[in-house]
Amino acid sequence: MKWLPILAMTLPLLSHSSVQAKVHGCNIQDDQQLWSFYKTQFVLPEGRVVDNGNDSISHSESQGYGMLMAAYFSDHATFKSLWHWTKQTLQRREDGLFSWKWQPQPPHIPDPNNASDGDIFIAWALLKADKLWPEQQYGKEAKKIIDALSDSHIIQLDGEYALLPAQYGFDKSYSTVINPSYWVYPAFNDFARFDDSWKQLSQGGINILNKNQFGSFKLPSDWLEYRNDTWQPAQQFPAQFSYASYRIPLYLIWGGYNSVINDHYQSWISEYNRAWVNISNNQMANYAAPRGANAVATLVQLSQEKYKHRSALPHPTKADDYYSASLIIFSHIAFHERYCQ
Repeated sequence: MKWLPILAMTLPLLSHSSVQAKVHGCNIQDDQQLWSFYKTQFVLPEGRVVDNGNDSISHSESQGYGMLMAAYFSDHATFKSLWHWTKQTLQRREDGLFSWKWQPQPPHIPDPNNASDGDIFIAWALLKADKLWPEQQYGKEAKKIIDALSDSHIIQLDGEYALLPAQYGFDKSYSTVINPSYWVYPAFNDFARFDDSWKQLSQGGINILNKNQFGSFKLPSDWLEYRNDTWQPAQQFPAQFSYASYRIPLYLIWGGYNSVINDHYQSWISEYNRAWVNISNNQMANYAAPRGANAVATLVQLSQEKYKHRSALPHPTKADDYYSASLIIFSHIAFHERYCQ
């Protein structure tokens, strides 16, 4: 489908009153092929979601992704198995957060550190499950995780509320490193009913994005560092806008926010379709972006259209690995939650 160029004007916050659109394709929850495909490809019977593009490991992110989809498609049996495996295998006793990685070969958990975006998705999935199956007390489990994150991972940085990527390793006396793709804006909207700092964290994330637009394409680096009162690409990571950052426009739209970053992303992917770009010298990968990245770009375009047709979004195929398929399905869910509610 050929898209028209995106309009330059953006709004800081989208709302149903301001988006007078005709929306088509709001039957997503009847579109069971999305979830059935994902379960067949990536969910093992014991409740482990396999990242087949990364040595078949599992992680708190993959478990949170699977749990959220299971709740969205009202599959309680799969949700229970996913949560059971996650809780028994990854959850840490000391704080209720989750070790970020599980690998098939021993030691199964080589690093006990957490990843805050995985924790966020798990808690958010539990909140959604609590609305569907309140007798299971999933909300209490969610609240414990949300409180632990609020107490230990939300900091103030450069006058903004910021999110630490993990419990340790990223906040030092001389610098702090963050990952803007860890800002799961739609989850923060739900968490804000417990603690107003989550709302402030959303605004902080948008402000940090506004301060970090690099190179010809005006995109942030995957990892950002605040050092000597200045933002810069984090020194210990490649200075690239890459796989992790495809999620930034996805989460912004899903959460009801717009940003010029969305337009910059859509313009870059649509013109070049590369997997990554070095934001320091504009060098790009010599291979294409995954289909999930293009699904997010299509969602950005749909956010600007008067008539929104979900049929413009692709469905995952066996050519898509775990991450690409996740982005595609989340683009469908974001479409539904943003424009069909």
